Amino acid sequence: MFFLLRHNTRSRRRIWLICEKTSGVLEFYIMEEIGDADSKPGKTEYLVFEDTNYAVQTLLNLNKLRKNKQFSDVVLQVETAQDVREVYCHRAVLASASPYLFELFSTDPNGGQVCQYKTNGSFDIDAFEMLVDYAYTARLEIPADKVKEVYVAATKLRMTSAARQCHDFLIKHLTPDNCIDVRSIPGVSADSAPEFIAAVDNYIRQNIDDIIQEKVFLSLPHIQVKQLQKSSEEMQATNHRHLCEMVLDWIKKCFDENDLKTGLVYEKVHMLYLNEDGTLHDCNDIENGDVQDSDIIQDYKKLSRRVSLPNRRLSAQNISHKPRQFLYTKSDSSSSLSSLSDDEEYDWRVIATTSRGKNTILALVVVYGNLNLLSVNQRLNTPSSSPAVSRPESVEKTNIYSMIPPMSSGRCAVGTTELQGKLLVCGGYDRGECLRTVELHDPITNKWTTMESLKSPRGRFDVAVVDNEVYAIGGSDGTKELNSVEVFSPVTSTWKWCLSMSVCRSNVGVCSLDGKIFVVGGWNGQRGLTCCEVFDPKSRIWMNIAPLSVGRYQAGVGTMNGEVYAVGGCDSWNCISSVEKYDPSLNIWTLVSSMHTARRGCGVSVYNGKLYAVGGHNGVHSLSSTEIYDPQTNTWSPGPNLTCCRANVGVCVVGDRLYAVGGFNGKTFLNTVEFLDAQTNEFTTFVSREAVTSVNEQNGMSV
Repeated sequence: MFFLLRHNTRSRRRIWLICEKTSGVLEFYIMEEIGDADSKPGKTEYLVFEDTNYAVQTLLNLNKLRKNKQFSDVVLQVETAQDVREVYCHRAVLASASPYLFELFSTDPNGGQVCQYKTNGSFDIDAFEMLVDYAYTARLEIPADKVKEVYVAATKLRMTSAARQCHDFLIKHLTPDNCIDVRSIPGVSADSAPEFIAAVDNYIRQNIDDIIQEKVFLSLPHIQVKQLQKSSEEMQATNHRHLCEMVLDWIKKCFDENDLKTGLVYEKVHMLYLNEDGTLHDCNDIENGDVQDSDIIQDYKKLSRRVSLPNRRLSAQNISHKPRQFLYTKSDSSSSLSSLSDDEEYDWRVIATTSRGKNTILALVVVYGNLNLLSVNQRLNTPSSSPAVSRPESVEKTNIYSMIPPMSSGRCAVGTTELQGKLLVCGGYDRGECLRTVELHDPITNKWTTMESLKSPRGRFDVAVVDNEVYAIGGSDGTKELNSVEVFSPVTSTWKWCLSMSVCRSNVGVCSLDGKIFVVGGWNGQRGLTCCEVFDPKSRIWMNIAPLSVGRYQAGVGTMNGEVYAVGGCDSWNCISSVEKYDPSLNIWTLVSSMHTARRGCGVSVYNGKLYAVGGHNGVHSLSSTEIYDPQTNTWSPGPNLTCCRANVGVCVVGDRLYAVGGFNGKTFLNTVEFLDAQTNEFTTFVSREAVTSVNEQNGMSV
């Protein structure tokens, strides 16, 4: 084949590249020619030659020299617990294959003389020699039962390609009966091989129910815990993973690594209770006669006296605090309150949890870098009935809690408002079906009441109250955007039609201010709207007001200090973080400080003089985080997290509680309700059972 590389027409000088294949070898010739363009080129004295077999043959020859101990310039002494073996090699070859050995050889003060080196740490000799063969031949051939040992050696030697092949093989061949052994490979940790450990842990999480049936799992060192709960509601609401993480926190503060090695932590079943500050404590801390004291605790104390354990009573400053609600937080995402993440605490972590029976949790955990089986049995503690006056103060004052009952169905993008001191929830949608149902929750009795249904199914809408009447505005009926409005009167307990808006819109923001109803932005089926309207119930007239600076739908809308705020939402396609406020006296919208996180479908309400943006969706996943706007400083700051992620959540204030109602957590349409507790500044799904019981008894109701 002929290739013309250069042609000078003036001097008739041409440079040719000629390629020929002889006996499987490519030969290249460069020829310079002067003459007519149609003359045939010929060979010159220049030769380019590439032998594709040379590299392979050279490595094979070097390997033969190594095995015959010829021209070796380094001897490696590989130690195991039982033996020391000498491996003769050529340092240039091994230094090219292993950064570890390159650094070892670089310390050689003897230049090119034959030297002996001891490897740092123990190697499996067969695995080491397999890797030396690989360094000389570029071929890795390992029996399946030796892959773990070769992986350990390749990781130590930093032979990346060989380690990656072993990594892939081990992950591909994981089974319920071998994954524990693979996770426990000596010398391989989340620090040295984070991808490998993460892949094994992910397999364990997905197959934990099968793994707990294997003998290797049940033969792990076993930490046994009983955790006392005050009510069956708390037991049912407990997040299993979070409970195990809190137990790990307790173990970390109570026992050192030597206690693990000597087996001290395994000598008895530990009984723990949850303190009001969100920490677990040993029940030995409960004083005799305390309000929490019970027969279960007395029996435990007797057992503890027979077992010699270190006296390490915990104080408030040496154990990590978590909000009490952490134990009942449903979300395990990165936005949850968990203290353990995939990026930290490699030596202390919960890998996987599963239920075993009604109230028992089994978990595979890492304690001081070692795998352990953790079992946690939840027990209901029934305190003794001795008079309270005879009981001294304890670490924790008792308070029994009941959950807020769930709504009749999951609801997303609901109409939520306060009505006569109660929480009113209207419509919404569940799995694409827009709802007509209406429910009313009484915070005093902790009960739901079914109200008359809306006249039209409505989702992606909101409600507002003026003169004690509830206005449900716009939204979607499941097939089209609505401009209809209906109003509920508590006097007649009925819904009736009201004057419609001029524009059909869903995902609309609604609020009331100075006896008027403001409707902000929304979605008309094609784009986010800038147009805004205001309705005067007295004159029964809709009027257009100044448009938003940007089209918004799924924005959170609320009023504060005589102004209307539009928070986040979406423009035509993008989730946004910008915020603007409307001044009715000037009829203008003005941009204020943006949120830290872009949010659509967040709930907005004023609480304690500040504007809260609760939950929502950031365009990737549902959020449990909140942000608080201070109008004095024009700044946003992080607020307390919800107990679970909620997008398109309904938010309103009833009494001293900021409620978050329903929503979507990324997988499920939620029927749960939670509120911000003013005393603890935490979101919770629990109310004081004592207060509810007292009110219900006065009203003659059963609890």
